[in-house]
Amino acid sequence: MNQTIHKYSFCIGLLVFVTGLLFSFTYDKSGLSAKDSKSLAADSASYLKQLLKYKASDHLLAVGYVVADGNDPEASTNLLNLPDSLDILSLFVGYDPNPDHWKAAQKKGIKIVRTIAPNSAYFDHSAKDPITKTSGYVRPAGIDPNVVKSTSTYDHYARDKYMEYIVQNKWDGLDVDIETGMFGAEVPTYNAAKFLSALAKYFGPNCTSCTIKPDGKKPLFIYDTDVIFAGRNIGYDVLYAPFKSNYDHVYFQSYTGGNRAWRGSGTQDFLPIVKAYGSKFIALVNGDQYIYSKGGQDSAPDGDAKTVASLLSYAQWMKDNNGGGAGAYRMSRDYNHKPVFKNIREAIQIMNPETKSK
Repeated sequence: MNQTIHKYSFCIGLLVFVTGLLFSFTYDKSGLSAKDSKSLAADSASYLKQLLKYKASDHLLAVGYVVADGNDPEASTNLLNLPDSLDILSLFVGYDPNPDHWKAAQKKGIKIVRTIAPNSAYFDHSAKDPITKTSGYVRPAGIDPNVVKSTSTYDHYARDKYMEYIVQNKWDGLDVDIETGMFGAEVPTYNAAKFLSALAKYFGPNCTSCTIKPDGKKPLFIYDTDVIFAGRNIGYDVLYAPFKSNYDHVYFQSYTGGNRAWRGSGTQDFLPIVKAYGSKFIALVNGDQYIYSKGGQDSAPDGDAKTVASLLSYAQWMKDNNGGGAGAYRMSRDYNHKPVFKNIREAIQIMNPETKSK
């Protein structure tokens, strides 16, 4: 969803690179995009080493979504154009189809996760379950393929998504959209906990049916939500608190504008979120509110300005309060700012400022 547009000559780029070695690597100190870092030729290996050292360090996370739905410039969803210091990228709706671009982003330590909506899933042995189309398949007794029940399970869907995203595409995890409007169809709210528990077998810190990478990492499991109430089937005390060890991070949709605006108005209203989700809380702004590539914005005249201010204030709050990090839904629209992806870069610098090494 983002890309640097600073154009350096070789000499200037080399000077910045050398200067950057004098400091702890906490963000894109040289301001290099993927293209720029390649232009350093022999020095790019050293640059990459420092970048990956930063990614492995204890720092606040910068996250974002690319939304390839045709409403933003194509370049904004090209994964080659992501800021080097982005930590986690969520693919929402469409996405860059080029596997080489995925690998290039991952080479820089960017984790790629796929966002799913529970209401698009299927229960085991449902008519939508691919296993029912295999040769010799026999449906177990007592299961109606067209009727979901409280006894329905979701192991097949969880396994299928693991095989598609992790094994086949070699992405890094899953982002589950947990909102009131995201349940239904074959995953009604009364089965929400069961559905998430099935996914936790393949994704997240407690996965048991997943492959552990050489670095000891398991596929990420991100709890992506706007739920701040307790009770009911999807309250944080029902879906999150009893299973919180299953999740790596909680993305809270701290939107102050747009159709799904959060009821809070800024960092002063973060306390209930922290109470519900603790240190795993990462605050998101609504990038729908950013300016369009040809001008205009959803909430004129100041939707864009308010969203920018929110992101930067969230970044500062996270730094001051030892939070988890900050980012943007539809970060891809931040590409329309000058320089491109200006705001997520500024947020990174606020959360992880450059400091002299001791």
